[in-house]
This record gives sequence, C-alpha cells and structure tokens, in this order.
Amino acid sequence: MMTNDKPIICLGCAFWDTIFKINRIPQHGTKVLPEKAVQAASGMATAAAVTIARLGGKVELWARIGDDPTGDSFLQDLSREAVRTDRIRRVRGARTAFSTILVDSAGERLVVPYTDPSLDSDPGWLPLDDIARAEAVLVDMRWPEGAHAVLRAARHYGVPTILDADIAPPELLREMVALADHVLFSEPALLSLAGDVSTRQALQEIASGLQAKVIGVTLGSAGALIWRRGSSGAGIDEFPSIPIDAVDTLNAGDVWHGAYAYGLVSGWDLARIVQTANVAAAMKCEHFGGRFGSPRLPDLLKRFGRHYRELGHP
Repeated sequence: MMTNDKPIICLGCAFWDTIFKINRIPQHGTKVLPEKAVQAASGMATAAAVTIARLGGKVELWARIGDDPTGDSFLQDLSREAVRTDRIRRVRGARTAFSTILVDSAGERLVVPYTDPSLDSDPGWLPLDDIARAEAVLVDMRWPEGAHAVLRAARHYGVPTILDADIAPPELLREMVALADHVLFSEPALLSLAGDVSTRQALQEIASGLQAKVIGVTLGSAGALIWRRGSSGAGIDEFPSIPIDAVDTLNAGDVWHGAYAYGLVSGWDLARIVQTANVAAAMKCEHFGGRFGSPRLPDLLKRFGRHYRELGHP
C-alpha cells in the first residue's frame, strides 16, 4: 500500500450520471420503467480518483464543472469519498457535464453524455507547479488541453504519468500517447490507431513506436495485454480476469486505471498491479451503480488472494 503522503493527481472527466437499471435496452421508441436508479459524480478521472481513495491512497481530482445545481450535487457526492476537490474549477455560466445511462440485465450499458461547449477548456488556471510534489498523475482523454499541460509538467518534474487512452480523434490520441510513461488503451482506442490486425498485433505495432515504459490494452472480461519495455520474454504478457456474473460494467475501466495507479505508487511489481486491477474492475461489475461498486482495499486483497490460491499460485 502507499507509504508516503504524496498524492496521485487525476485530471479529466467530471460528469453527473443518472443510471437506470432495466431488463433490456429497447431497440425502438418506448417507455421503460427501471428496477433501480442512482445518481453519482462520475467520469473517467473522477471514478479513478474515487477508486484510489477507497484503496487508501491520497488523491486529488483536477477537473471542470459548472456553477449550477448539478455541480453542487457533484461536489456533495464526492465529499463522501476521500478525494481532494478544491482543485475542481467551477466555470461561471457553464453547465456541469451530465449523462443518462441505461444498464441492462447482462450488465451492458447505453450511455448518452452531454458536455456544455461553454465549459472552458483553457488549462491556464491549473497549479502545474504542484505536480512536483505528486507521486504520479493519471489523465484521461476527455480534457485534452488539461491533460497535455499536466503530462508535460509531470515529465519536467520527473513524476510518473499514466494515460487512460480511450477513444478520441486518432491524431489527438497519437499526440497524447507520446507523452505518457504508462499508456493504457481501451481496445477500441488501440484498434483505431492500427491497421486491420489483431489486438495483440496492434499493441506490438503501437508499442514499437513509443518511448513509454508500459503499454497495455484492457479487454473487458478477458483481462488485459501488457507490453513492458526491456522485457526479456516475447514482449506481450496476457493477464486474464476473474470469472464473474456481471451486473453493471459502467466505470469498470476507470476502476481498473485507478487500481493500476494505486499499485504503481505502492511499489508493486507489474504483474501484481495488472492482476489486482483486473480483480478490482471485475468486483465493480458485480454491483449496480457505476463507481459505487469500486472496492475497498481489504475486500480487494481478500478477493485477490482467494482467486490466486484457487489457481494454485502462492
């Protein structure tokens, strides 16, 4: 576990989610009565930050929200988690980004997000000098101006950087992946940068052109593929996930990235980091409510230990 007082800084997406649990996502216009409904502060960087906090890490969220009632709800919800929020900027006259999400009986989801164009993207207000005291930074692709500034400042200060490389315009994605030490793709994002090849071939192709220390791709229920610079093996290691009955896959990738960041700053070896991130994401999927399914450290370690003992691992 983390042993010092330096924070992980998470920058990027801040959304207010309304999540409905339904039996089946409709294929045509109709009215659907949900079984359950929750509202939560969410978004990629936000859910990753909550995951880090629940695991016991010190974490700050750097993001933008509006000065509207939805922004009030966002901050109030995050106040229940140990996430530092005073670096969140409230943009005057703007609306906080929000989503409506349908989750079906198989755990799959339909996401309808909206971001107000007046939510100022200028990163000039960011306290970049504070990155010098950070243990690591984690950024997503949803605020590229801010992510670019933070990644460059972190490189200047010698602070490890993690990029949640999800779908974005290919030219922007290529620019961002060149700036991070740990580039962790979603499968659709990785394949968008490669030709008509397999996921493994795409990872090898992209890794050959980057200077990052670790380049990986998350594969949902299949786990993750990881390429590590200087590996003495074939170059790409496969890390299967654990078997579960999925209830809600929303924010699973964000939980994965948060757990990865926590393991990295805790000094774990790469295999343990990825295996633990796989277990954390799987545990999240067993619970409805997006990031509310993110596990606490004792539960995560217990599940991790039980799974690998069952496989005969020490």
